[in-house]
Amino acid sequence: MTIWFLVATSLLASTASEPDWADIDFSALRHPVGRTASLSSLTELEADDHDYDVLHYDLEIEIFPETEELVGITGVELTPTTSISQIRLDFVQMTVDQVWDSGGSLSFTQQADSVFVDLDGTYGPGDTLEVFLSYSGTPWNEGPGKFGGFWFHPYVSYHMGVGVYTDPPSMGRCMFPCWDHLSDKALFDFHITVDDSVYVVANGDLTGIDYSGGKATYHWTVAEPMSTYLAAIAASDYVDLVDSTYSWIHYYVYPWEVEDALGSFVNVDLMMDTFESLFVPYPWSGKFSYVETPKGDMEHTGEVYHYQMFINGSTNFDPIVAHEMGHMWWGNCVTESDWPDVWLSEGFATYCEALWAETYGAQSYEDYMVNQIMIPYLQSGEMFPLADPEELWGYTTYEKGASVLHMLRHVIGDTDFFDSLLDYYNHHMFDLATSLDLRDHIENITGEDIDWFFDTWVFDWGYPIYDIDYSWEQSGSDWDVTISIDQIQTVGPFFEMPIDFQIQGAGEDTMVVMLNDVPSDVETFTVPFEPLMVRFDPGNWILSTALLGIEDQPAPPPGGTGTMRLLPNPTTGPASISWPGIGDAEMDVRIFDLSGRLVHEQHFEAAASRQVDLERLPAGTYLLEARCLTNLRQVARLIVL
Repeated sequence: MTIWFLVATSLLASTASEPDWADIDFSALRHPVGRTASLSSLTELEADDHDYDVLHYDLEIEIFPETEELVGITGVELTPTTSISQIRLDFVQMTVDQVWDSGGSLSFTQQADSVFVDLDGTYGPGDTLEVFLSYSGTPWNEGPGKFGGFWFHPYVSYHMGVGVYTDPPSMGRCMFPCWDHLSDKALFDFHITVDDSVYVVANGDLTGIDYSGGKATYHWTVAEPMSTYLAAIAASDYVDLVDSTYSWIHYYVYPWEVEDALGSFVNVDLMMDTFESLFVPYPWSGKFSYVETPKGDMEHTGEVYHYQMFINGSTNFDPIVAHEMGHMWWGNCVTESDWPDVWLSEGFATYCEALWAETYGAQSYEDYMVNQIMIPYLQSGEMFPLADPEELWGYTTYEKGASVLHMLRHVIGDTDFFDSLLDYYNHHMFDLATSLDLRDHIENITGEDIDWFFDTWVFDWGYPIYDIDYSWEQSGSDWDVTISIDQIQTVGPFFEMPIDFQIQGAGEDTMVVMLNDVPSDVETFTVPFEPLMVRFDPGNWILSTALLGIEDQPAPPPGGTGTMRLLPNPTTGPASISWPGIGDAEMDVRIFDLSGRLVHEQHFEAAASRQVDLERLPAGTYLLEARCLTNLRQVARLIVL
């Protein structure tokens, strides 16, 4: 067989000016396509109910793309946490043929999404045992137009580790028997067999390839513990492009995409330098890579699945590239202990987009935070807590999560902020963390109580809406500036926050900070010049409706609004818009193709039913933007078949 190995000497450090990101709505690209309220449901033991800890998975899988089947053997090495004589493993759709250990065959039963294995005795804490399961069949996925599970395409077979249309979202069970909860981390070995014309990418480090009888078996190994939802394999006729700065960074792309890949990945080495300087060196042994797939993006450990349409020869999708790289520290290495704290993964990775933008300057950071993160959240209409959100993959988890980090950075200062992240990382690397853990490490570094911030921004809901008045009068040679603040939101808590005000004169200005800690707050500041203007939060550090350009805005509808959904999606005909909480309000709809070109507009008068006419649109992926109730806006991806 022919395997392509190309050292991409043209992947050099970029000194180009900042790409034009303003025409791309990255907030829409972060969220699932047409996620519906009726999710697929899979059985899963809760973390607290689990009675063993997996130490190591050894996967032997042969891929048969012609029949869309897998044949596999999984070895599960484990240690009990209590006395056990049976174990339960998560496994969906494929059929287990046999189970055994070192002493011989074991009895088992397979029911729904579970395999129950009767051990050859009773084992307790401190014991170590390994069971093996052989299985075969067609692997499960979430269905057409969706995301997670194992997929067969004409030119690639691959496993996507998270299902955004499934509860719980862990998809390890679609490829191998496992305890499929993100809290149980383990080491992995992959032995993946394919036709010898195919290249296989998996997590970790490639330790060898064995060829026999027209087949090739790739052995990849992961030397640090990771969660099952991060395990993945992809098999295609990949070209292996090796970064010219770091030989351990690879780009696995289709042969016809090489030229575009050389342009789209040109800044990856600089991103790695940025995050290593802000956090710690890349934490995983083995490679870091981007793997081209028909679906994406997804941050599997060491191998980011990157959506093929984003490899277009430009760096316009750098924020997505940075987002997934950021997960290698936040989400993959330091992992939320359960899905309700998923903002510790997705909020952090979204903030990494802004940190990459900051490499182009402070103004680029501010512009990106405001336009691509904070305003999209405010316009989404979502109103629920960041910790334990109603929607795992919504604007609250991603955009509000990133905004919370942005605000924290200003509240405690750059030095304490990044020192707090380092302290948090050092105590939880290759392990688990909660929102309370993050709070505790911030308090450890700052020496100050930060409950007042977390109680509202993380554990409560909403955001402040400020009503602000200014006045000034001369006092001797100085001037007294009086600032009055009321929070007028009708939902959510009162938000205690330090607020910056810039007092401007004819030839000078000064910055003052007001701690807004009580309703109807008033404070007077003395300046040595005549004021002409007072600017609220000039650095755009606070997530409030002032970012929308109107300080006295009404609150969203009581209780907030839910996530907009398109049904059906994908569709061969019209699509209906479902947006809970907005009633029969008028709505304006615009549809853009992925180049940002407006391809359709439609206005709906007040009506509960809104059906979008798609007859003139060719098959493809689009972004649908809906606006209503003056300031509410949501965007969803739409697939036309």
